[in-house]
Amino acid sequence: MPPTFRPTYTYDDPHLTPPAPGVDLIMQVGLVHSLPGIGPKTGGQYIGIPRVIGPLHSRLWRPHDQVEMTLPNTDLQLGNNTFHVTGHRHGEFKLSERPGWHWLRWTIADHLAHDLRQAAAAADLGITPVYPDDPLVIVPCGGKKAAFPRPAGAMYLSGYHRLARRAARALTNDPNVRIVSALHGLLTLDQIIAPYDLRLGQPGSITADHLEDQANQQGLLGRPNVVILAGRDYTRLALSIWPHARTPLNGTRGIGEQQHLLARIAAGEPIGQVG
Repeated sequence: MPPTFRPTYTYDDPHLTPPAPGVDLIMQVGLVHSLPGIGPKTGGQYIGIPRVIGPLHSRLWRPHDQVEMTLPNTDLQLGNNTFHVTGHRHGEFKLSERPGWHWLRWTIADHLAHDLRQAAAAADLGITPVYPDDPLVIVPCGGKKAAFPRPAGAMYLSGYHRLARRAARALTNDPNVRIVSALHGLLTLDQIIAPYDLRLGQPGSITADHLEDQANQQGLLGRPNVVILAGRDYTRLALSIWPHARTPLNGTRGIGEQQHLLARIAAGEPIGQVG
């Protein structure tokens, strides 16, 4: 009979102080599992010991059947039972809702992105204050992405996104540009993220309430001068936060017409004359 695996990592802090998330914590705990629905056809989830955590995939070893396998980081989570058990012992049954414990819901990809953001902050690449006299310009993300983690400004490779970025650059400075990501919400151009596969409206995608919280945290809710350079769905989402925003692409009849208007804005044509 193959040996069963019991992680040696224990969490027993009676004050429920959250440890720092990231790859180091994953390797300390030494246990990962796949998301619900991602597992054997007979039901259940893949559970194993992480061997290597790569930028997009991780390799894990399953002690119960001696099998080593590789799964996308977006399909894996940290084995967090030890934290929940301690929470229950001290009367906390919704640990992930306590301040500092939100990462209990994260995938391995989220932990990697956290580490990259921490590294960027240590290198003094944090958020640059916005320019108050220039417009805040909102652009959409894109389906085509780079293969490895990188700043959001270099992650999205679609022609539409790049054209929207060129138009935004003609209107304002980079610190005043925000990319609306279906997964992450409001992104600065220097915020480091990992590739992902999620569309607006799918389960787990950004909501208006979450977007409003982010705008508030970034000091953007009161911006009087806002321009949204996006298609219908992203425009509708952004308008729920900035209902006074200018939307020069509204009323267009398709992507081709939107790209034509974006090109005119990128060439320096005033927004009031576009449309």
